[in-house]
Amino acid sequence: MKKALTAALAATLVLTAACTVIASPLQFDGKVQYQHRFNTKEGAADAIENRWKFILNGKAEDFAKNMKLYFRMSAESLNGDTQSSRDFNSFPGQDDNDLNVVSFLDQFGIEIQNAGWNYKIGRQDAFIGANGLIYDSTYGIGKHIFADGITVTGKSGVTSISATALQLDQYGHKDPKIYAVAASYNPSKDLTVGTTLVKLNGENFTTDKKFWDVNSSYNFNSKLNIYGEYAKSDASTYNKSYVYGINYDVDKKNSLWTCYSNVERSGNIVDNWSTTTYDNNAKGIYYGFGHKFDKSTTLNLFYSSMKKIETVGSVPAGTKFTSFRSTITYKF
Repeated sequence: MKKALTAALAATLVLTAACTVIASPLQFDGKVQYQHRFNTKEGAADAIENRWKFILNGKAEDFAKNMKLYFRMSAESLNGDTQSSRDFNSFPGQDDNDLNVVSFLDQFGIEIQNAGWNYKIGRQDAFIGANGLIYDSTYGIGKHIFADGITVTGKSGVTSISATALQLDQYGHKDPKIYAVAASYNPSKDLTVGTTLVKLNGENFTTDKKFWDVNSSYNFNSKLNIYGEYAKSDASTYNKSYVYGINYDVDKKNSLWTCYSNVERSGNIVDNWSTTTYDNNAKGIYYGFGHKFDKSTTLNLFYSSMKKIETVGSVPAGTKFTSFRSTITYKF
């Protein structure tokens, strides 16, 4: 799959659908989010950081039979003590000094639904592994964070299946490609088990890698859920990652969660980058609390206590670092 061809296909479909879209009203939703962080790291000064994030999602339902058009616009502004590095969500494809990002279109394409299967074609985010352990770009902002390709989801008998073929748009010519297949099923009403297979064609940025993953979750009741996931790549060293955790709904407005993660350097898609839901080259524990003020407004509190697994540059193995984050989100 050629990145240019895929992007051109998605753009062509968007443009050729324009007349029909005018006849079919557009629908919008989105969110405005403010986050405050207080970070510490051994051997470095404490850091206070702030982020504003804006996301506007658009879609046109039924502009053709079983098809809809999707697109997204986004913006982000960072400020604080560590403005020289994007510690909020450092991700390949972001400029370390680019503190204000505005993307007119950072995701766009079409979705096709047919016989219980959904086909998403165009520029999109990716979440690989039941908990985003292997790859997660869903929190990103900016067109170069995302990838061009196709994601297929559906069900075959009792098995839920997803397949992804994407080319990243972060490193210039010959960007890496990701191919992934995941399957899961429910042996009982409350138990889910699954597996994921991933192939990375590294091209000129990173070496080729293959991953396999097993995961499971169990609902004790309507309030309490536990989960775990283990992944391993075929890299020769530092090739494992795992996470296990608990989610608990106190009531309809309040929730608690905690998890322990260990992600080695080659345990996610790109070495030494947190292209995962968790911290790369780090192990430790996360705590979270969520409160719903109403159906539109939420408050989330987060605390992590981590330590480095491997020495990288001037940061030695065992270096401890923490982060406390408070986030207000308004959805519309």
